[in-house]
Amino acid sequence: MWRHQFKYAQHRLLFRCLASLFRCRWVLNFRRQVLRMFPYLRMESQATDTIYMSWLVDIDKVRARFPEPLKLWEKDGKTIFSILFYHHHDFGPHRLGPLRKCFGSPKLSNWRFYLAADKIKHGIVFEQIMSDSLFYVISGRLFSDAMPAQYDPRFKLQLQQMQQQLNIQAKIHIDERYHLDVGLKQASGQQLPEQWKAFFPTWQEALQFLVPQQHILLESADQSPQLAQADIRIDADFESIKALTIEQLDCPLLQELEIDLDVPALCFYIPALDFHVLNETCEIPNLAGDQV
Repeated sequence: MWRHQFKYAQHRLLFRCLASLFRCRWVLNFRRQVLRMFPYLRMESQATDTIYMSWLVDIDKVRARFPEPLKLWEKDGKTIFSILFYHHHDFGPHRLGPLRKCFGSPKLSNWRFYLAADKIKHGIVFEQIMSDSLFYVISGRLFSDAMPAQYDPRFKLQLQQMQQQLNIQAKIHIDERYHLDVGLKQASGQQLPEQWKAFFPTWQEALQFLVPQQHILLESADQSPQLAQADIRIDADFESIKALTIEQLDCPLLQELEIDLDVPALCFYIPALDFHVLNETCEIPNLAGDQV
C-alpha cells in the first residue's frame, strides 16, 4: 500500500507538481546521499493540546498492513491503533533556539500502531501523518524520510475550557479513508475502561506504554525497499494528563480495520510536552531485536 505517497484533493497545478516531485526517486535518493555527509540536526518542538485516542484491534485484521521485518505488538490476539492530534510549536533545529519561532506552529495528526518489543523497543509505525501547514508538508517530504505528511488546509482542532469541563472538536479530511470528525469531553477520574485492564493493570502503566515512545518507523514514500526510522524523545508531565471520552465519532478507517466500537477507546489529553527528534536514518531494514 502506498500510504505515504502525497494525496491531494485540490485540483491545482501546484499540487500535481508537488506530487510528482515527492515521488521522484532520483530526487529523494540524491537528498539521502547529500544529507548522509552531514551530522543530523536535532529537531525540537513544544507540543500543546495533545490528544490520544486508542482502540483495541484484532491483530489478524491488520497484520498484513505491515509485513516483515515489521512486527506489531500484540497480546491475547489484540493490538492497539492510536490517533493523535496536537499543535507543534516552533518545530525546527534545536540549535536555532528562539529563531525556531520562524517555523510557525502547525497542527498535526499522526495515526499509528505499536511495534513488538522483540523487534524494536518503544517503537511505533505510522499509518498516516497529516498537517495544516503546506510549508511543513513540503519541507518534511523534501528533507526527511520520517515526516511524509499529507496536507489538509481545513484541519480543525478546537478546545473549549468551561470551568472544570474540557470539550474538544477535531476534523481532518485527506480522502475517503483518512477522514476524522470527532468530539470529546473530559472524563471524571482516570480509570481504565474495563476491557483494557487485561492489557494494562493500571492507568499509569497504559500511559507509560502509549506516550514515551523512542523510535518511529515507516515505509519510504517512494516505495523503495528501505524503511525510514526516526529516534525521538518525549518529555511529558504525567500528572497533568486528563482522561477523555468520545461524544461523537466518524472515522472510516476504524470500520476498515473492523474495530469494535462498543469497546470504549482509551482517550486522554496532555496540555504540554517537549518533543525531540534525535536522529534519522533510511536504510534497508534489518531489525534484529537488539535496539533499546
